[in-house]
Parts: sequence; structure tokens; C-alpha cells
Amino acid sequence: MSGASSDSANEPSDPIDLAGDGAMATPLDFSGASPENFSGFAALSDEHEEAASLSDALCAKITPLSFGDRVFLFPSEAEAWRYAVETMRRHHRIVGRPKRRRLIVCAGACGGSPPGLETDGDVVLLQTDDPGALAAAVDNRTAAILIAPARTKAGFEIVPGGLLARLRETADEYGLVLAYDESSCGFGRSGMLWTHEWTGVTPDVMVALHRPQSAPPLAALVLTQRLARGAPERPSLLARETLMSGRALMDMLTAPGFLERVQNRGWRLEDRLTELFYARRGAFTALSGLGLLQGLALPTEAEPMRATLAERGLLTYAMGSFLGLFPALTVEDDEIDAAASIIDAMCAQDAR
Repeated sequence: MSGASSDSANEPSDPIDLAGDGAMATPLDFSGASPENFSGFAALSDEHEEAASLSDALCAKITPLSFGDRVFLFPSEAEAWRYAVETMRRHHRIVGRPKRRRLIVCAGACGGSPPGLETDGDVVLLQTDDPGALAAAVDNRTAAILIAPARTKAGFEIVPGGLLARLRETADEYGLVLAYDESSCGFGRSGMLWTHEWTGVTPDVMVALHRPQSAPPLAALVLTQRLARGAPERPSLLARETLMSGRALMDMLTAPGFLERVQNRGWRLEDRLTELFYARRGAFTALSGLGLLQGLALPTEAEPMRATLAERGLLTYAMGSFLGLFPALTVEDDEIDAAASIIDAMCAQDAR
């Protein structure tokens, strides 16, 4: 439904020759990588501190900064979603509605189910945002509605707040759970800690993902207390290096002025891409995004342009006909300017 693809075509490449003179340089990574340079926010911990203590401390950092009351950590997005769905179903059993097992995934025209739920027979994929279609899909077996505030799998869309509000109303009216997939847009990438905060529409369940380059990933599942009562047995502990990276990330995100800095970088990226869009109207058909989640729409599939840009030293993310530019939260102004220049130079050469 959302999140960076595991396909090799979208993975970062090795250092390449950017100058054309054989000198090797690290490419600019605008493909959605998590920050590695925490600029002084590296978490300190006694080397003998147990993983359980590290996990509890990280959950304690995330919880008060979210809508939820409990946080659970997982080594993969798939495990987090399987646990979340089982928790939602257990909740309905506890309150006397055992038949409610179906999960409606509002995936948009090009989306799919979140990882881990592909073979779940009670997952219903709704590939339209039409209110009538949603109303027709809800029945006495429906347990929850799931949507990504930013859709980034086979296309790119920042979901309007009006749609989230309508889903919230539907969930409240029928006693359903509303779940958000923030695997690609959580942990500050939109300029707020969570992308749904821009809309003011809160869910009951959320999964967000941190993908450090030097440690296994971390998936955070956030639940309200109402849902947490039905949570299964506590998941296994994560690797110590993952927990340390997660703590450092949260320290950075909560530092005074950091998210304001991310918002400013997001506006700069949007400004540079807007200039590029109007200068190269033959190459692009639309521009949309929020914060450090920006996408340029192409008349055709974006993968060939992604591959060419990677050869030129800019790593981006192909989403159907959209070229995604998702720089790290620590991106600098000159890196944003350089990325726009690389795209512009490629378009100029193609136009000859």
C-alpha cells in the first residue's frame, strides 16, 4: 500500500563517477532513506543495558508524541501489520462481535495490501475513494478500515484531509477501527512527526517505519488503550542496534527546531521542483507532495528516468508514472539544489 519498494531497481547504488573523470562520489539519495547522520543526536546507552530496557525507553519516547496509549516494536512492517490486524479482531471478539474480521484497505486506483496481509482472505481491497463504494463494502463482518495518508506504491498521492475525515466518521458510525499506514510518511518526513497531524484526523491504529542503513528496520505499531486491551502476547525484542538507531532518531525529531527545519527544507524542495516543472513542461505533467515527500508525474512510466538519474548521481524512487523525491530528514539546501540541477540537466539533454 505504501512504503519503499524492495525491488532492486529502487535500491541505492554504489558510489559512482559523478564528474565523468573517474573520481568516485557518493550519490545524492532522494529515494526515501532514513537519516544516518544524526548530527550529535546519537543515543548514549550503557553497553550492558538490556534490549528490554531499550525497547521500553523507545516506546516511552514515541507514545506521548502520538495519538496512542501503547506502542509495540517489530523488526518488519509485515509483522507489525499481522499483529495489528489480530489485535483489531481480538478487540471485536472481546466486545462481543466475533464475526467482525474483515479489513477494508482503501488503496486508491493503483495500491495494494500492506506487507504481511497479501494472503489474508478477510482483507478487502478497495481501489476507489468513492463514498458509495465504501458504504457498499461495509457490512456486519467489517472490523476495520485502513488507509495510507500518503500513497507511494504504484502511484503517488497525498490523501486529502476530507477523505480521512469521512473515513473517521464512517468508523465511528459503524463501530469500526480506523488504521493508518505511515510506513513511508511517518517519523517526520512530512514536516510533522506524523503526516495525519496536518489534517487533525486521528486513527485508532498506526504503523510507521524507520529504515536505518546500518541496522535492521524498525516498525512501530501505535494503539489506543481501547485497542491495546486485545493485543496478543508481547512481540519479540528487536536488535540492540535497531533500538539505538530508533532512540537517536526520536531524539533528533524532538530536538527544538528540528521539525521546523524539515518543513523549511520541504518548502525549498517544493520550490525547486516547481521551477523545474514550469521550465520543463514537456517532461512532466504534474507536481504534488508534502514536506520531504514530493513527486513529479511523467507522461510515461518513471522507471527509465529513475535509472538514468541514478547513473548521473541522483537516487530517486519510481512509483508508476511518478518520480518520487524523498530526501533524508537531514538534507541540506545545496543537496536539494543539486538534485534539481541534475534533473534539469537530464531534461535539457533529452530535449536536444
